[in-house]
Amino acid sequence: MALRRKVLKKYWKSFELKAKEFLANTSLQGMKYIWNSNLPNWVQLYFGKIFIVSVCVAINLAVNVFNKWQNTPVIIGYSPTTTSIQDIPFPALTVCNMNKAKYSKVASFRAGSLEYAMLQKTCFQDFNFTYYKSIKPRSKNDTFPNFILNVSHKCEEMIVSCKFGQKSIPCTDIFREVFVDEGLCCAFNFLHPYYLYKYSAPYVRDFTSSKGLSDIAVDWNPINGYPKHLPAGYYPRRGVGTGVSNGLQIVLNGHTDNYYCSSTNGQGFKVLLYNSIDQPKLKESGLPVMLGHETNFLLVPSSFEAMPNIRSIDRNKRQCIFNDEQELLFYKYYTRRNCEAECDAQYFHRLCDCIPYHLPLVHRNASVCHVAHFDCLNRAELQIVDRESAACKELCLTSCHDVSYFPDPFSIPFNQQGIRTANEYLKHFTTEYIRTNLAVVNFYYSDNYFRSKVKSSYTGLTEYMSLTGGILSLMVGFSVVFISELFYYLFLRYLLEYLHLWCSKRRNRVHAMYPNRS
Repeated sequence: MALRRKVLKKYWKSFELKAKEFLANTSLQGMKYIWNSNLPNWVQLYFGKIFIVSVCVAINLAVNVFNKWQNTPVIIGYSPTTTSIQDIPFPALTVCNMNKAKYSKVASFRAGSLEYAMLQKTCFQDFNFTYYKSIKPRSKNDTFPNFILNVSHKCEEMIVSCKFGQKSIPCTDIFREVFVDEGLCCAFNFLHPYYLYKYSAPYVRDFTSSKGLSDIAVDWNPINGYPKHLPAGYYPRRGVGTGVSNGLQIVLNGHTDNYYCSSTNGQGFKVLLYNSIDQPKLKESGLPVMLGHETNFLLVPSSFEAMPNIRSIDRNKRQCIFNDEQELLFYKYYTRRNCEAECDAQYFHRLCDCIPYHLPLVHRNASVCHVAHFDCLNRAELQIVDRESAACKELCLTSCHDVSYFPDPFSIPFNQQGIRTANEYLKHFTTEYIRTNLAVVNFYYSDNYFRSKVKSSYTGLTEYMSLTGGILSLMVGFSVVFISELFYYLFLRYLLEYLHLWCSKRRNRVHAMYPNRS
């Protein structure tokens, strides 16, 4: 017992000697006053308490910095440089007629017939489809999309005059028929299916004019922008300039005399402005255009960019996805709306074993919903979402690089007495016909430049080390030199002493074995 106490006392003396040496020589502030036998005890105690409080405060502040680094990894700021409207496409535009069917086409349909059942679905009417569960298409062309195509207004009937950048253009060269959740609609400046979809699918219509007069389709996306070399005429088209005269003007004809049913409570049109690579969804978010009015949409573009340094941050913390981080089943380009459209397609396929005509065919062998599926579709639409679909959409974060357009609409009714207009097309009609059937719509920019929003790392590794190092240096004088001192006194010094002792013993052993050698 006495021997153990003697050994411990020896080690304690050695530790005390080295500790005092370390405290006297370290670069940490105030440490030389602690455990210094030349100073009164109260002085040593005073500086010891000050040091402990400083360390506690420094650790608390450093932990706060670390938590902020982890919990707020991304900050959104404005780009220091402005973006020209020439660097992005003019917004894609989809126009839908609220009248879902021509009266002249459907007036002869008998109640209880297959055509009548499809008409009720086209008009979004409450109808009992249980009787049609066992009905199969009579031929390959006997499909619901073909039925909609047959009874709906075509683009050449609905959009009767087009002007883009002070130049009159045949509407059939810039608008194409597309299927969306509102039925058959007309799309402008939409990315060509070859660049947008991974494979061709039924009911995806080509955007190239059959007369070969339209512009050449080119690829575009928010990250890479347009190709370096562009043809003389191409789409998605850029904006020409600012003001109504440099925007897009279209004249719409509602054909109220051929009205049958509406997707809303009245007549008119719906429009939606969106990114050229997005899946349009008009039923819930389309903006109304009234007949007998001139409606102006002032376009306010907005874009999001992301710095490369946020790629290392977990996507759930940065709340955005780079295009190459998540591959979609049907679309080549990732956007939140495209991702959610695929989730909806899988939801309906899972519940009804088919995919509605307006959603992407995420499985090549999947069938497009027909009359036999309508009863299941109605029940699925009432449920809207299940657990799997909700989990799928939770993964659909926004794109780190994105372009969006915010329309600011206002309408002016046509004059009751007489209409004097610069539009040549309107001059061919009476005032009464214009007020009841036609609508003029203008889409235009107000500014040539806008400022993008940039997502960047709020506190990167460099900033975190600077903040933490600054706190520790301020409170206790901590630095890299102190780490070197600590390493030396705790490890390196003992290692060197051991090596020196080992070399001395080896040298003595050699001299003992060979005493005659010098």
